Amino acid sequence: MAGEEWKHAFDRHRPEVLAVIARTPERWLRPGSIVAGYLVVAGAWILLSGKVVDMIVGDDHDLFAFFEVAKGLAFVAVTGLLLLYLLRRYTDQLETIHAEARRIARLAELSPNPVVEFAADGSVAATNQATVQIAQALGVGVNGLLPPDAEERARECMAAGTHVSSVLHTVGGTSWRWAFFPTDPPVSAYGYGYDRTEETRLEVQVQHAARMESVGRLAAGVAHDLNNFLMAIGGYRSLVAMKLPKDEPASEELAGMGEQLEAAQELVKKLMLIARMRTAPEDVARVDLAEHMESIAATIRHLLPYHIEFEVEVPAVPCLIEVDLRELEQALLNLASNAVDAMATGGRLRLSVRRAPDGHVAVQVADTGEGIPADVLPRIFDPFFTTKEVGKGTGLGLASVYTFATRNRGSVEVESKPGQGTCFSLLLPPPPAEG
Repeated sequence: MAGEEWKHAFDRHRPEVLAVIARTPERWLRPGSIVAGYLVVAGAWILLSGKVVDMIVGDDHDLFAFFEVAKGLAFVAVTGLLLLYLLRRYTDQLETIHAEARRIARLAELSPNPVVEFAADGSVAATNQATVQIAQALGVGVNGLLPPDAEERARECMAAGTHVSSVLHTVGGTSWRWAFFPTDPPVSAYGYGYDRTEETRLEVQVQHAARMESVGRLAAGVAHDLNNFLMAIGGYRSLVAMKLPKDEPASEELAGMGEQLEAAQELVKKLMLIARMRTAPEDVARVDLAEHMESIAATIRHLLPYHIEFEVEVPAVPCLIEVDLRELEQALLNLASNAVDAMATGGRLRLSVRRAPDGHVAVQVADTGEGIPADVLPRIFDPFFTTKEVGKGTGLGLASVYTFATRNRGSVEVESKPGQGTCFSLLLPPPPAEG
């Protein structure tokens, strides 16, 4: 019964015991030294007893004294051997526990993910080094890295005796998933977290790709039918224009109709691009973007109102890419147009080109406008999504920019804070090596 009580007591304090063992030197207990000390002390006690004095003095009972001393020394030798055996078994088991404790401690300490131990009241009792480093990198304390209800979750899993997982927490722009596990018996708990920021980003990309695919199918059908209608309307307009005299007043209306037809045809081109009806850019060429950016910037400069400052930053080193320059120019015009709309009262537009460490070429369009609200940001590349007033936007500008980037094996990233401006980055890969 006493053994069972000891076991339960050990289990209740297992974390503390293992922590102490893990910090204790492996050979703090030496059975041989203990037994040798026992033999010396017990043997000295017997040799210094009155029996030995009787043997030396030569009393009548010296033979009896000799046997008493011999019996005492034999008892000490036998108990010493028994003690040595028991201590060796005990220390072997202790060393096994010691090694296991050190292994568990190393697993938590060497883990690149945060590991947190919670006390019975749910407070943080201990952490591994990764928890401290990650919290410092994010500019928060250890408790800031944990979900706000971490203590409640820890107490909950201890009370239920089962783990609690999939607790999401966002801090410093990173997303963390936390899981809480009770000890056995449940007198404390451990929290394990891992960074799922990249996982979240991929999920968003997959969701956006699925939306683009469904919208693309719709856009393909609409673009095909609309193009047929526009061709017929344009044909009838040409026939009417041929039959009217040049001085006919209705000629001006026909000219206006022609302008609207051109605008409608541009809209159809955007629909076709989003629908991926063209599987590859038409005029792809290997170009040095550092050389061509000035001409693209000149086109953009003509479209900017007087109250917008314009800056162009181009590196002195070559920035080779394979791209259709007309499509790149159209994508940058779309971004510049949105930037102008965001700076109704004035601001600064910056167009820059740089080479990323991985060899990609980054083309950035940054403004100092009103920024994009956080709830709108995930949807800005969706076709037909727009926050502009009715009649002032089709919702296809940024969708076509996204399609341009992905068709050229690149990507588009956006950073925006309300009131502080927006920066779009087109990341285009370098051309494949020749030969």
